[in-house]
Amino acid sequence: MLEADVEVDRRDFLVRAELRVRPGERLALFGPSGAGKTTLLEAIAGLVRPRRALITLAGRVLTSTASPPVAVPPWQRRVGLLRQDPGLFPHLSVRANLGYGPAAGRSGAELLQLAEVLGIGNLLAAMPARLSGGQAHRVALGRLLLAHCDALLLDEPYAGLDSSLRRLLTNLVRELVTARQVPSVLVAHELAEAQAFADRLAVIDRGCLLQAGAPDEVVRRPATRRVAELVGYLGFVPTGGSEATPLAGIHPERIALGAEPGRGLVMTGTVEAARPAGAGWEAELRVADAVVTCHLPDRP
Repeated sequence: MLEADVEVDRRDFLVRAELRVRPGERLALFGPSGAGKTTLLEAIAGLVRPRRALITLAGRVLTSTASPPVAVPPWQRRVGLLRQDPGLFPHLSVRANLGYGPAAGRSGAELLQLAEVLGIGNLLAAMPARLSGGQAHRVALGRLLLAHCDALLLDEPYAGLDSSLRRLLTNLVRELVTARQVPSVLVAHELAEAQAFADRLAVIDRGCLLQAGAPDEVVRRPATRRVAELVGYLGFVPTGGSEATPLAGIHPERIALGAEPGRGLVMTGTVEAARPAGAGWEAELRVADAVVTCHLPDRP
């Protein structure tokens, strides 16, 4: 179990959150850039000094600001952190980069097997300067997995990679986290990436944890308007005839043509614009004084 009750001072706001991640659980921290997600990971990894914190992993206290204070150095925490920059050692081969790290259980056979799974088995003798961006990320992920850490922290590690490679690496990490029963935390500012990885989603904005739960539950039942805005609701319309009535958040992917009162709110509006979007269409509807964006299978 990874447990973190953390407060960290930022220049413009205080990052404050309480996280509990069970063995084998995959938690995604989702929110806009600059929300404090990376700061939380760095506090868990021991890279920033918190104002107040109690961080434990598998029963070991990693950080405590109580008396007497505890601050285990990052290299002794058995916490693996993977960032956008692969951080490979330029003077070491791929094999040497993969094998670098405190992993008591690492073996040559395991290294070769994981290299094949990652699709870099034919690159073991290559130097980092000869690798593509995708290959370098695979090496960095392999090095992290071979270290057999007690927790995995992933800070938008697949930014800039193509969608097929992101999907491959995400599925691989999901399987290994479950098989090894390691708590893992992913930072993401794209909802689809967070949903593809996580079995629990935590929405963060300006250092505050706004809502946490199953990814589909958070998206379908946002607790506040701000959460709704962050998870993709692009229109808010009154449910009655006056401004005092509650607002209904409209998600662009949860709109259907035709009046079906039994399924949800029925709106009447005017199509102001429509454009192709993937296999369907994206349309802008004028509903009362609000503009609502929706995704439709056919041109409206």
